Amino acid sequence: MAKSPNTVSDKPNTAKRKTQKAAAGEPSTPASDSSGRFFRPAFMVDTNGGGSLEDVPGFNAVKARSQGFKGGRVPPALRNDRLGVAGDIEFAQPQYTIGYDDRVLIPDPSALPWRCVCQLVIEGLHGNEILGTGWLAGPRTVITAGHNLYSKRAGHQAAKIWVCPARLGDAVPYGYDISSQYSAHPRWVSDGDPECDIGVIWLDKPLGTKIGWFGMSALSDTQFKNLMVNNAGYPWDKPRGTQWYNAGRVLGVNPLSITYGLDTEKGQSGSPIFVFTPDKQRIVVAVHAYGDGPDNIGVRITPDIYKLILSWIK
Repeated sequence: MAKSPNTVSDKPNTAKRKTQKAAAGEPSTPASDSSGRFFRPAFMVDTNGGGSLEDVPGFNAVKARSQGFKGGRVPPALRNDRLGVAGDIEFAQPQYTIGYDDRVLIPDPSALPWRCVCQLVIEGLHGNEILGTGWLAGPRTVITAGHNLYSKRAGHQAAKIWVCPARLGDAVPYGYDISSQYSAHPRWVSDGDPECDIGVIWLDKPLGTKIGWFGMSALSDTQFKNLMVNNAGYPWDKPRGTQWYNAGRVLGVNPLSITYGLDTEKGQSGSPIFVFTPDKQRIVVAVHAYGDGPDNIGVRITPDIYKLILSWIK
């Protein structure tokens, strides 16, 4: 059973955290690149410690990649097929499949970049456990939607969050983390502003140094025009604990948000909207949040949001 909800305060839940130095082999974290753009590169290596696996049919790549991790199965509490979603409480119409649903199952989420996408099971926010999605942005940093952590409407906040990277059914090859350290955009906490619906969860251990993290960038309006973007998350309408992929073009650009034509469903709030660049970087440009009419909507990574996320990265 979930813990009794806490009352939302004006201050996010910010426990003391130790600042960590970058591990050997990690990229530096520039505030912007040489052209002045706000850009943080992805850190993704195929296996724990570097190196890559050959693509050989029949070989158990999941077992090889997960060696050295305390993987296994999620606990019984996370195997409930009737878990809810925060978006049902915060928004009348949280998200949509658009036309024909062409989402595709990720058959092996232990591989890159899918293992940097996490299913979240949140306790204490709305009485019962609810589902969400997040993505690794640093060694101990998972970015998600603010409404997965704080409910302005209900006056509650999360008691604890189960973070399950690369979950497939009941299997978690890289284990899971239970966290009560998180924060969110101040305007989401105070006002429930949907264009500031973004938050962060801090893990106890630097899991990202072993399995990687997404990069991020604040693109211009021109760069967003007709841009092809990708998404992966954990929807509630598919088999329990499965990750699904879709892609589509950016359809609209607003000062603090973007709209797009790719399919999502409840439970995918907080998932990454990312670009796969010619040099094989996965760069997040928005955080999926909700739907409004025929389009789905993500909180745009503006220069201010970029700086906020950068300040969160541990």
